[in-house]
Amino acid sequence: MDWQEIYRQRLTTADQAVQAVKSGDTVVLSIFPPLTLPPALAARKDDLRDVTIRLLAPAADPGWLRMPDESVFSVEFELYIGDFARFVTDERRGSYLPNLFSLGMKAYDQKRPDVHLPDVIMCSVSPPNRAGFCHFGAHHWVQRSYARRCPTVIAEVNPHLPQVYGDVYIHVSEIDHFVELQLPPFGRAEFDRAVATIADPVRREGWRKLGDELPDISVLAAVAGVMAAVSPEDARRLLGMAEPPPEAVPMARYLNEIVEDGDTVQIGTGEPSRGVTRLGAFAGKKHLGIHTELGWPGLARLWRDGIVDGSRKEVHREKSVAVAWTGCDPNDLDIIDGNPHFELYDPEYVLHPRTLTKFDHFIAINNAVSVDLLGQINAESVFGGRIINGTGGQPEMHLAGAFSPYGRAITLLPSTAMGGAVSRIVAQMEPGSLVTIPRFYADVVITEFGVARLWGKNHRQRAEELIAVAHPDHRDDLRAQARALWWP
Repeated sequence: MDWQEIYRQRLTTADQAVQAVKSGDTVVLSIFPPLTLPPALAARKDDLRDVTIRLLAPAADPGWLRMPDESVFSVEFELYIGDFARFVTDERRGSYLPNLFSLGMKAYDQKRPDVHLPDVIMCSVSPPNRAGFCHFGAHHWVQRSYARRCPTVIAEVNPHLPQVYGDVYIHVSEIDHFVELQLPPFGRAEFDRAVATIADPVRREGWRKLGDELPDISVLAAVAGVMAAVSPEDARRLLGMAEPPPEAVPMARYLNEIVEDGDTVQIGTGEPSRGVTRLGAFAGKKHLGIHTELGWPGLARLWRDGIVDGSRKEVHREKSVAVAWTGCDPNDLDIIDGNPHFELYDPEYVLHPRTLTKFDHFIAINNAVSVDLLGQINAESVFGGRIINGTGGQPEMHLAGAFSPYGRAITLLPSTAMGGAVSRIVAQMEPGSLVTIPRFYADVVITEFGVARLWGKNHRQRAEELIAVAHPDHRDDLRAQARALWWP
């Protein structure tokens, strides 16, 4: 049977496709999931029980995030929760799956009997090419990883996905159900009508201003779909359009002093890291390479401006490589669309230590919530054990910088929180805090007040380094606590 006939036989509607989900199943939805399939599945709440929805940083809710109990749909966050869905874990509903991108598929591939392989993956794919292969678009993430393993694959065929390159394809024969996405015509008038339905005048004005700044109508259509659930400020962050915080300005300058020509760079999500490119962290550099989990604002413009060419990379020379281009702003995505310099691969390859340790000059740049005076790095929780995000790809990428012979593992940390009242550099972690990076992998910590170099330093020396870059208002207190802990 040729692939066209397979496609025709498996083409159906969203309502029919989600009938493949049975009570007791686990269903995977990645970042920026299909538009039609989640609402169709949520509509089956009266005839399903004990379905687990595995999510990665969701930005919308078809219903399961706010259900009063977990008897129909229970939520499981994999790797990263994100701002939008944080209330679920705050309310002690749902759970968190502490996988690593590099090892998330290991137990499934080993067929361990005590680990349950998800039953269904719902993904977004491009229309098939002439050979019958679809790709997953700019937000590749774990979609292909699960699609190659889950018993049932339901794909929404989205003709609006940008053309991407790399190891991103799946054959029509590997997909069980196809649902073709047919969006109604959408223009600025439709966007303005959607904005007019927002009751809060401040929020409504925020969306109107954002609409004025968005570069093309496809982005307007995408954000209109989440307008009711996401604030315009959150949308700006998702689109990489938010203004960097003030403390990122000196941090970008310190980064520029550390990064050298020919380095391969990774930047993690969140603040302040995603703003440093726009603030000149790589200005004047040459022959940089990119090997990253996800994108950041200004990434593609580094290639356009000749700062990035990948010519000195040990792996994927002359290519920029990621798991997804999520995090890039709309102007970057326009450069990436149809550009073979930019390639995507599955996360278990991009973030695997066997891949990452091939780089001799790897610079990992990530964020933290707090760092204690021993160098333990917490990027996941506040107030002790309140989890707000998750590891994402930070552990693997940080270790890549640590193990790279001429690399650096850099942590960016605003010195304070809550308007300066709380120091993010702490003498000891609060009980229940999640340690994302152990102290023996801590390398460089940058705040707006300077650079703390921890590698090769003992506990007392580390305390001195970190106190020196803490906010001046908190240094005396930190120094007193340090002496009580580590000096006789």
